[in-house]
Amino acid sequence: MLLILNIRQHLKFIRILSHPQTKQLIISKPELTYKYLRNYISFNISARTGLLILISHYSYLQKNFKIDFLENISTTPVVLWGQYIEGISFEIVMDFPHTVDHEGDLCLIFKSDLVSIYRVIFVIADGSLFELPDAHVMCVSSVQGIHGFQGIQQATKLCHDIQPAQLLMAALNGVGQALGFTTIVGIATKSQICQSEKFYFSYDEFFGKYGDLVPQKNFYRIPLPYAESALDLIHARHRKRTQKKRAFKNEIRDKVASSIEQYLVGEPAYCSAAKT
Repeated sequence: MLLILNIRQHLKFIRILSHPQTKQLIISKPELTYKYLRNYISFNISARTGLLILISHYSYLQKNFKIDFLENISTTPVVLWGQYIEGISFEIVMDFPHTVDHEGDLCLIFKSDLVSIYRVIFVIADGSLFELPDAHVMCVSSVQGIHGFQGIQQATKLCHDIQPAQLLMAALNGVGQALGFTTIVGIATKSQICQSEKFYFSYDEFFGKYGDLVPQKNFYRIPLPYAESALDLIHARHRKRTQKKRAFKNEIRDKVASSIEQYLVGEPAYCSAAKT
């Protein structure tokens, strides 16, 4: 019934997925065509809105990314940032969320010595679908640990006491910078479909540090770039450590932005915006 009610938009989605950029992806994942018919991204997003989000996501990728982008990341994760710290390799890669793709259609994964320990799953959507003025937003539907606590604790300690989830948000900031986006939408805890039984994660507490809850909408509106407290408001004893943390996150942001630029058609969106 849902398919029949949305048949015109469904056929539009089929045409979009027939594009050369997504042709191989559809061959390997034919279920992608119908994924909006079940819960997608959030419990309070209708099937029609989910379909429109998918249309906007893949339309945006086809218009702004090189033709082999999706094929590349759907077969081999693309490294966006990497660094050796005390003999351990840390990476942030972009991948297609193969096993949990009802939560979104792109993901950033934080790795330690090639082991995936944390991920952020998101999708690019028209801002109007969230009643926002932005032409496009990044909607974050999942922030989850995917390996043991020991690896997460070790990574946090070695990366200037910054948790992997925060490092992935810095990377997402870099993606937004490359694309010229100014808003992230974060799905609130109440509407989460991806809460892990093994790793509980407070989305309200996490997203609340970056933005504000939109009343009656069950999502957080997070401005890009992220707001930072003025250094003179931070106790002098912690100021130097705070500066080191911010420098490390900014390094990740800028490196990720530079890496994403290689896959874009034409110059980065933020460069075009600066010229106008």
